[in-house]
Amino acid sequence: MSAVPAISKNDVHAAIALVRREGVPAGRSSTKFCLVSGSDHLPPKYIVALAAQRLLGRALRPDEFSGGSETNGVLAEQGFDVRPCACGGTKKGASASRPVLPHSGPVVAAPPKAVGRSTLSGSGIVRLICGARTPDGTAAGEKMLLGALTRHWPREAHARFVITPGGFVRAVWPRGVVLATGWQSRPRDFDVLAKYAAQVLSRVVTDRVLRAAAGKADVLTIGIDIVDGPDNRHAELVGVFDVGKKKLVRWTGKSYPTGDQESTLLHVTDLDSHLLRIAGERVLVLGCHDLNMFSPRGRANQSPDGPRRERCDEMRAKVASFKPTFVLQHPHSTDTPNIWRMPWLSLARDVPSVHTWASGIAYYNNRGKRRAPLRRVQEQTRSEHGVTDIVIDPKGYS
Repeated sequence: MSAVPAISKNDVHAAIALVRREGVPAGRSSTKFCLVSGSDHLPPKYIVALAAQRLLGRALRPDEFSGGSETNGVLAEQGFDVRPCACGGTKKGASASRPVLPHSGPVVAAPPKAVGRSTLSGSGIVRLICGARTPDGTAAGEKMLLGALTRHWPREAHARFVITPGGFVRAVWPRGVVLATGWQSRPRDFDVLAKYAAQVLSRVVTDRVLRAAAGKADVLTIGIDIVDGPDNRHAELVGVFDVGKKKLVRWTGKSYPTGDQESTLLHVTDLDSHLLRIAGERVLVLGCHDLNMFSPRGRANQSPDGPRRERCDEMRAKVASFKPTFVLQHPHSTDTPNIWRMPWLSLARDVPSVHTWASGIAYYNNRGKRRAPLRRVQEQTRSEHGVTDIVIDPKGYS
């Protein structure tokens, strides 16, 4: 059993201040992850050990608790920024802040990192971040894509992938269609809805959009929800468009439901649909909750013989064999990075082939006030390099 007590954010801040004054002793540097605080990179396990001192009267010994997911989870739950990093927790002076480009109307180009033209040239991700829930209607989706790709695209930049949040487009379940959902979902049911979804997206990813994307992006990934089916049936899909070929080349979507979706969601049962070679990369495309298939906490709550564990084991095995280099996740509402922080850290640890990753972001909370600033959401739902953001106010497109 772990010896880590219930440390608070103030305990962690006190530990950070102590390390800044006294430094990191020999043998306590980090290996795979760093806690990034201001301009400093710090060893997460040593920080947690010192933070516990305020409660226990002594620092924790290294053998009393684990690094990696346990340590990172403690820090992530308090809202701290833990990133894959090999500097050992000793880097100083490199600013962790990211500049924001000036406001220029309903669309704001706001990269969380000064990615620059050379970084994006043929190797990066551009996220189309929505500052609220996207409006209904395909016309609004087309306008948002055109706005991002024309007026507010980083000058002379070229990205491998442009990604949207999940549910960037919504369509009503086709009339009279009744399909199996939940753990009884079948590939042929998925095919029926994918064909329908393709018709909807043809009015969003139009010839105008593809022309605007030419020379700027290789691939567009668009989240589309099919809602209001019989007995609350619904689907959360992702369409992958090859810009050069001007065509939709892959459908995938959510394979791992939340607890309240188990019986009503059309599960994407073909896990190979998440894995594709495109734009010279090996890409893992995830629906909203699919990222939690890599979460240690989620695994701990699964029945060892249940369908969730079986699906997670299958996905993990396929990903380990495929060795993706990019991961593109398409969540819906994200108003705090803590929702996805721990599974991202676990995936980065368990799948070392991945070098660039990002969550599509729709920054809102249907239940009340947003829990974290957009800047922190941006910074902690992406890899440290190779990602830039275009932030859109969807109200300008309704």
